[in-house]
Amino acid sequence: MVTQVATCVKIMGCMEGASHDILLLDAHVLTMDDTGTQYPRGFVAISGRKIAALGPMEQCPPVDSAREVIDCTDCVILPGLVNCHTHLAMNYFRGMADDLPLVEWLEKHIWPAEARYLTPDFVYDASLFAAAECLKCGVTCVNDMYIFAADVARACADAGLRAYVGEGVIQYPTPAAPTWEDGRRLTDELIAKFLDHELVTPTVCVHAPYSCTPEILQTMHGVAQKHGLLYHTHLHESEDEPDRIEWGKTDESPLHSLLRIGVLGPRMVAAHGVWLSDHDIKHMHDYGCGVAHCPTSNMKLGNGIAPIHSMIEGEIPVGVGTDGAASNNNLNIWEEVHLAALASKSVYKNPEVVPAEAAVGFATRNAAHLLCADHFGQLVDGRCADLAVVDMSGLHHLPRYSHPQAVYSQLAYTTQAADVRDTIVNGRILYRNRKLTQLDEHELVQRAQHWAQKLGE
Repeated sequence: MVTQVATCVKIMGCMEGASHDILLLDAHVLTMDDTGTQYPRGFVAISGRKIAALGPMEQCPPVDSAREVIDCTDCVILPGLVNCHTHLAMNYFRGMADDLPLVEWLEKHIWPAEARYLTPDFVYDASLFAAAECLKCGVTCVNDMYIFAADVARACADAGLRAYVGEGVIQYPTPAAPTWEDGRRLTDELIAKFLDHELVTPTVCVHAPYSCTPEILQTMHGVAQKHGLLYHTHLHESEDEPDRIEWGKTDESPLHSLLRIGVLGPRMVAAHGVWLSDHDIKHMHDYGCGVAHCPTSNMKLGNGIAPIHSMIEGEIPVGVGTDGAASNNNLNIWEEVHLAALASKSVYKNPEVVPAEAAVGFATRNAAHLLCADHFGQLVDGRCADLAVVDMSGLHHLPRYSHPQAVYSQLAYTTQAADVRDTIVNGRILYRNRKLTQLDEHELVQRAQHWAQKLGE
């Protein structure tokens, strides 16, 4: 993509008399739009829930036209980051079991812990705690799969976080659903409750081909198609996954198993995709599927590094995700951006693959594309006012250069979660000057410690 740096040309009278709720001034505005527009010294105006205007400072409306004016000198404003695959409530299992392979980690530690401890209150509290962590990282949207999904959705709505949320349907009993049919019922209830919600979008989630029967996968795919919702699953996460699919055929990849039973299609988000072959990737392109790339979790569980460059060349949508904090062990999407670029260079032995701009795109524009969303992911007039303000004044960000790719390099290779200064979702300032504005962090910590004591009993 050729990046265009917008020139500061004065347009007379275009903004005078306009009324805005928030006016962000004197920032490097990185729009992540389809032409790569950026304003090295620009502004963003917000009215209600939408971006009302943006551009060079020469076009900025008068400060007295806005209810709140925020000075963003030495900052970058970019679209709010999107976590394309996570399990928010697993924050309370952070550090419970580490340095284990996937199957042992799941079957001997995580699933037993979930069976013992998960309740609606546990999931709500843990999800609210995770939402706070997301906001402090500049994340404005998550794509979550978990148990008691209605309580995940309720927590995200209460936190003001944009969220795609689905009940993890699986062939085994869960604390929320004794049977998979109960999981479908919970999915139906989630859809009925949140289908038209301002922030929460319901999704259809099936855990994985190795933990679901063809009947489950096909039935839930039908539900997703009926309502035009995302179909979210784990796929090609570990090398031995084909051997664990009891209904799979010999020498058949997990993706080909799904293709054979007719559940590939547009709006499918496949988490991980570590062991996708070029042939698998071609089928994903042909059927409109995409991948949520989780490099930290993949590496920590010893599953390998996904062939992201091949996915880019295969023209399938790619976004980044943290996975749950039990296998990461945080929700810091900046680490995923960083690793998405670096790990691919190592795998392909080529420093030119997955450049910085592409890596930043995985958490913004491309992430929205993966989630089939056209109302966030870019700073464009009329889109939802979901954005992050990143402080670039720290020593680790200096010196700063002015060539068009410099800002992408800073964000992809240098920026840390602690550099995020402000986070705005749907026009609401939820994190301001590194302090949560709607959530009580002290209370969240107390609740987390309360649950940690119970888990330790």
